[in-house]
Amino acid sequence: MALSKRSISIWPIALIGIFIFSIAIYLPSLAGGAIWDDTELISGHGFGGNTFLAAFTKPFLGRYFRPLTSASFVLDSSFAKQTPFFYHQTNILLHAITAVLVACLAIIITKKMSAGILGGLFFATQPLQVGAAAWIGGRTDALSAMFLTAFLICLVLYHQSSKQRWLYASTITFFLAALSKEQALAVLPAVPLSVFAFGSGKWRDAWKICIPFAVVVVLFIGLWAIDAPPPFGVKSSMAAMLTLPFRTVSHYWLAFLTPNYASMQTYTLENYQGPLWILIGIAFVVALLWLMKTWWKDHRDWVWLTICALLVYVPISNFPPVPSFVVGPYRCAESGTAVACLFAAIAVQAFASKNYVVVAAAAANLVAGAVVTIWGIQQWLTPAVLFGTQARIDPHFLAGVRNYAQSLEMQGGYQEELRLTNRTLTWMFDTDKWEDLLATQKLAVFTPEFIERLKSNGGYPDKKALAAFLSCHASALAKLKRTDEAIKVEQDAIMIGPGDPRIRYAYGELILNKDRPEAIRQFEIALKIAPGYAGCALALAHERIIDGRFEDAVRLISPFETELSWDSGMWIDLANAKLGLHDFAGANKALDGATHAIFVKKADIEALRQKIKAMQGPKTSGRG
Repeated sequence: MALSKRSISIWPIALIGIFIFSIAIYLPSLAGGAIWDDTELISGHGFGGNTFLAAFTKPFLGRYFRPLTSASFVLDSSFAKQTPFFYHQTNILLHAITAVLVACLAIIITKKMSAGILGGLFFATQPLQVGAAAWIGGRTDALSAMFLTAFLICLVLYHQSSKQRWLYASTITFFLAALSKEQALAVLPAVPLSVFAFGSGKWRDAWKICIPFAVVVVLFIGLWAIDAPPPFGVKSSMAAMLTLPFRTVSHYWLAFLTPNYASMQTYTLENYQGPLWILIGIAFVVALLWLMKTWWKDHRDWVWLTICALLVYVPISNFPPVPSFVVGPYRCAESGTAVACLFAAIAVQAFASKNYVVVAAAAANLVAGAVVTIWGIQQWLTPAVLFGTQARIDPHFLAGVRNYAQSLEMQGGYQEELRLTNRTLTWMFDTDKWEDLLATQKLAVFTPEFIERLKSNGGYPDKKALAAFLSCHASALAKLKRTDEAIKVEQDAIMIGPGDPRIRYAYGELILNKDRPEAIRQFEIALKIAPGYAGCALALAHERIIDGRFEDAVRLISPFETELSWDSGMWIDLANAKLGLHDFAGANKALDGATHAIFVKKADIEALRQKIKAMQGPKTSGRG
């Protein structure tokens, strides 16, 4: 069925409206700052340097092959000057463009303008897009979703027009989607299946259409081999492998069908324990298979859209388990493109057939999605708000709780910090006597059950994350003047994560007044692990000055003069070290730096200047 002339004339206006609406709803995110990996990505350190060469030759965040995403950050940096506002702006534009493309996909498939408009609105207000659009680090999903939707459009247009240019366009956009995020590769089976949904339905044509896509897959693998680190798997128990996928299905598809606040900040599946969630997941799978079978006769396009959504969902379905967040609110962004189009098509068909129950459900989904999206955008504005929400909704998420605990510590909320960390550690060790358990069993606490709880945080048993969490708990104890307890917990943290320089430094600071030689040794170990660790270097330099090792102190401080020019303590220590070497000019220069630092005490500077004058002695005229 062709579109009417009236629809064709109105359609551009409708697209402009969808574009503007998609931007308007996300405008608050422009006020957001840098969160999590954002600083690394904005600076370019997250992919080896802020150049296009580094973007295509260095791994993304050290683990992934996403050169196009890296390149987009390089492009932003050319005018953004590391200001988060502009990076958020780019993400919003990508989201708005994708909403327009989803609308185009819906109208191309259904030939109904109402379906196109609804498709764009469903996507614009889909809560699972918030992490991709409102968080700078979500660029991978936002960019990949845009190219993935363009790929689906071009593929459908190829079948509808038989023009080769659309096939080539779909091949290129598929390649660009994969270069943005490797998850897009999973949609490849949708290419031959499209022949049965929109084309001739012949296997010969299905194989033929795969040829250009096979070429770009080979090209992708070749590029991947240049800079991507080898993938690594993770071993899981049979019980986890059988149950985790169905619990994951429960989480994601409830998020799609019944938008809710909890799904926005859930990263583990610990809130989905028990057989009920497994049964709900199985029910979703069975229902989806039944619907696809029912639709196949009259709505093959619906079946194809469902398959597309499922294909890009598979890599994050935890079947098999992958070494990443078990679930995350932005990981289903790519699936959301096809889901939004599918929801729109079903809603319009239901209205035409007077199935008002389905229409009401679709309307409720749209309204609820908008409400949850607006709420979700607010959560991504500052780290404190984001991590506070994570800690409340998913108290088993080590990274979220630890980050929130640290923000509480900065505000002086030590008791609340201690309560939060103790609650999570009680869950992790399955006892509120976890300190005694660690004292007696040491590394024997890593039972299979414990490993599964640890893996629920990152897909693999990340002991470093647990060690950092213990160190955070120790910090709260120290702030509450419970030093002996803090030392004990910090020792446990070192036992579990001996290679973490921050834990070594924190432990050294704790024991400095009790066992100074051991504290200095911990500082030295930390600097061997991380030579650029500024805080530890300055602490060790201060101890070197006390010991009269002035050259060592200068050597430790000098690399950080520019980086920490605001630190008055650093300049004072440098002045003392220079003074110890009788480098009076250097000492005065350091004091000049101190005068421009923050929290400087002018009395300390003046006292040192007087000391320098005294050590220099009276000046002579130089005449005989």
